[in-house]
Amino acid sequence: MKKTLLFLGVVATSLSFAQVMSPDWQTVQNTNFPSTSTGIRYLDAVDANVVWATGYNGMAPSENHCLFTMTSDGGVTFTSDSVFADTNTYVISSIEGIDAMTAYITTYDKVGQNLGDVFKTTNGGATWTSVKAVSMFTNSASFANLTCFTDPMNGITMGDPINNDFEIYQTNDGAATWTMVPAANLPVPQSGEYGLVDVYTKLGNHIWFGTNKGRVYHSTDAGTTWTVGSMPLAAQGVSRLAFTDPLNGLGVGYKGTSTAPVYSLYKTVNGGNTWTAVTTTLNVGKSDLCAIPGTNMFASCGAGTGNYILSYTTDQGTTWTDWGSTGIQYLKIDFIDNLTGWAGTFSDQVDATVGGIYKYSGLATSLKPLAEIAKVDLMPNPSNGLVNFTLPVAKSGLTIEVIDALGKVVYTEKTSSTTVGETKQLNLEALPKGIYTVSIKTTSEKSFAKIVLQ
Repeated sequence: MKKTLLFLGVVATSLSFAQVMSPDWQTVQNTNFPSTSTGIRYLDAVDANVVWATGYNGMAPSENHCLFTMTSDGGVTFTSDSVFADTNTYVISSIEGIDAMTAYITTYDKVGQNLGDVFKTTNGGATWTSVKAVSMFTNSASFANLTCFTDPMNGITMGDPINNDFEIYQTNDGAATWTMVPAANLPVPQSGEYGLVDVYTKLGNHIWFGTNKGRVYHSTDAGTTWTVGSMPLAAQGVSRLAFTDPLNGLGVGYKGTSTAPVYSLYKTVNGGNTWTAVTTTLNVGKSDLCAIPGTNMFASCGAGTGNYILSYTTDQGTTWTDWGSTGIQYLKIDFIDNLTGWAGTFSDQVDATVGGIYKYSGLATSLKPLAEIAKVDLMPNPSNGLVNFTLPVAKSGLTIEVIDALGKVVYTEKTSSTTVGETKQLNLEALPKGIYTVSIKTTSEKSFAKIVLQ
């Protein structure tokens, strides 16, 4: 029996109605896919300069396309091409970028809907070469779902169970050689359980992937050993995973048919060992979910009827704030830090203003206000490094952060309580001259102000 894949091919809608960009996503970039209404299927932002993505025909999502696009200059220019000239042999199931020259494509066979291969480029996508071992993904039950690298040398590729164990291979030399993860290192799959294409996430040496049974496999050592936890779903699946740190994550579960799934949001506070349902607002997107590195925030995006959404959460999914846009279908989203992220949509070679991808252009996301503390004045400003401020009201559990122009936290201080009119002094004399943001927050409020050190 052929495996049923979760349907991800949102159809491109007419561009004749008004599209209003989010105020925080004003940078439009062009994926340079060759055909009108090509959508982003998989997206991997590697760093502030490098992004890799694959594309599909938004007018006929069921067609097989082997397109990729990549940028090495932060999206100013994208280069697009085909991984394979022949679209009748392989179907792409994931893309994993390493740097501007190196990336991996995972595939399965189109005709049999099984087997698999891993292809690597070391020249920016000009050529792709199979790097799988002879024995990999050759069983009739094999199905290659994804390839994931925790650093340029160490990675895994994962396929559906064969002989009652997930088919996972590990490399520590950049795919020159692969070793099969032994059955003793893997929890036994449930009857009929299999993996899902591109449903994975990573953080340091941690890797998580989801299955059609609502289970999440987790490795803390780059794929050597694994544990498994379950979402409270009855024979249902996992469609998205994201973690802000090794313990705290969100997952999207689905039920129903592959072409008309019903989604629910779940959270974990123990690395995926257990999951609980999140009662959330309607502003969460169903197409994709990602963590925003360096913050406690997650971002989501949506496409399709009633779900044209681009939003973020600061409370692990309970409430979602819409970034504010109209008439735009967002297919994929990924951030590399709290200042830099991309949201993929559909390209349109007829209308140059619809380039297929938007780049985040707003404030550092960690500075999104929860609720404003009454204005705090920093004095003197400019300063030689000794900065004073007075709180107008009493606050408890106060955290003070100083953030540089690149979004990096360079100073942190925590206090248990403050009193009305209390004056505090920050000693920032050790910091280089420049413009900084001072963030002052409690568990429910936040304020920020600019300070110039000279």
